[in-house]
Amino acid sequence: MKLFVYNTLTRKKELFVPLMEDPDYTWPKKDFVGLYSCWPTVYRDPTIGNFRATFTADLIRNTLKLLEYTVKSVMNITDVGHLVSDADEGEDKLEKWSKREGISAWEVAKKYEDVFKEGMRLLHIDEFDSMPRATENIPEQIALVKTLEEKWYTYTVPGDGIYMDTSKVEDYGELMWPNYKKRLADLNAGERVNMWGKKNPTDFALRKFSPENEQRQMERDSPRWKWFPGWHIECSAMSSKYLGNQFDIHHGGADHITIHHPNEIAQSECWFDVHPRVKYWIHNEFLQVDGGRMWKSLGNAHTLQDIQNKWFSVLDLRYFYFMAQYGNFQNFTWDQLEAAKNTRHTLIKKLQWKRIMKDKKDFESDPIFQQAIEALCDDMNTPKLLAVIQSALTMWWENVFAIITWLENNLLKLWLFDAIIEENVDIPAEVSLLADQRVQAKKDKNYTLADELRNKIVTLWFQLKDTKDGYEITKA
Repeated sequence: MKLFVYNTLTRKKELFVPLMEDPDYTWPKKDFVGLYSCWPTVYRDPTIGNFRATFTADLIRNTLKLLEYTVKSVMNITDVGHLVSDADEGEDKLEKWSKREGISAWEVAKKYEDVFKEGMRLLHIDEFDSMPRATENIPEQIALVKTLEEKWYTYTVPGDGIYMDTSKVEDYGELMWPNYKKRLADLNAGERVNMWGKKNPTDFALRKFSPENEQRQMERDSPRWKWFPGWHIECSAMSSKYLGNQFDIHHGGADHITIHHPNEIAQSECWFDVHPRVKYWIHNEFLQVDGGRMWKSLGNAHTLQDIQNKWFSVLDLRYFYFMAQYGNFQNFTWDQLEAAKNTRHTLIKKLQWKRIMKDKKDFESDPIFQQAIEALCDDMNTPKLLAVIQSALTMWWENVFAIITWLENNLLKLWLFDAIIEENVDIPAEVSLLADQRVQAKKDKNYTLADELRNKIVTLWFQLKDTKDGYEITKA
């Protein structure tokens, strides 16, 4: 089955053809699909909006693997260079939080990288094949800037930094479609950034110089002043280091479409003389809260700890993420999370003791499996996938549970079979009578009748489990 993805670069849904299968690809042959995801800046507790982006990156990776592609996945760790303003102004976020918390910038980075990775673990998101830190890839960033300087794409603002001259970049900003050229033409000097010696309002820093008489914790020595890297340069340097000069998929949040990713495209394509450097750009939309933006100042920038403090499982949040397609806005409310929890618990109750392990070839022709894969191939339509699963559970045959087991192991990872949901259930007299009759049938060694009685109990939406003391009845 063929995968279709929405490509932000072309603003349309396209058939996914990896570079290793693309006849127009001329760089050294690949034997993998390259996936790069921008995330995170490790300076404070990540929010549930941040984790929706990480969930999306993992969804892309798992979908590719389900379709039997070999995937090489990279997610960067931004631990230097990300300023509080996307306009190349203000303090580095690590430096700012260092002052706020009274610990070194290096300790801030380590602390919140650990928090982020622990959040990944709780959400059942495996670490990526490579998770390089910006501070560990400075030579690659220096080399990139040097090459751009040699190609005359840069200029220096004394006392400020080395900047990319976007007027020399053909089709700069095309990721901003539609009408990106008009949008850029209408951009007045100083509207997006204070010029401060810049030639064009869209020009961006490749390397920032440390201010005189100020000691920065993460600055570097160089032949021309002390410096620290611009935010954008790290992604170009690390993605090329791990995935090559051209790769398949670049993922990020929708907030990167207007500044970060156009800048990444500009510097990378000028560096490598290739267009497009990335074949498919995939962006997840914002997670809203109560119908509005998530803001720390409003107290609605919820974290995983907030979720747990209200007695939800983090996996209830994972199920919540599945309820909306990644490219659409998703609105978080506590009622919506409660609905996700209840639906997940209902699934668990229906699936307890029904884990059936089978080889995929034993059920891959089943219509239910085909519908599930078709949903994923439709730009990773997770709401459609959940609908397929719910519909399948109205049918009580072995392949249904084998298919859901396979999806749980490879994609869902919701503990559908491992968790036990206990509740007080009134057992109808009819069901109790059938269970007692089954006990007698087993004593009489009438196993055919015993199986028939169990099946009757199942059709009444109850589940019978044999125990050493007799049996246990629960709601199916």
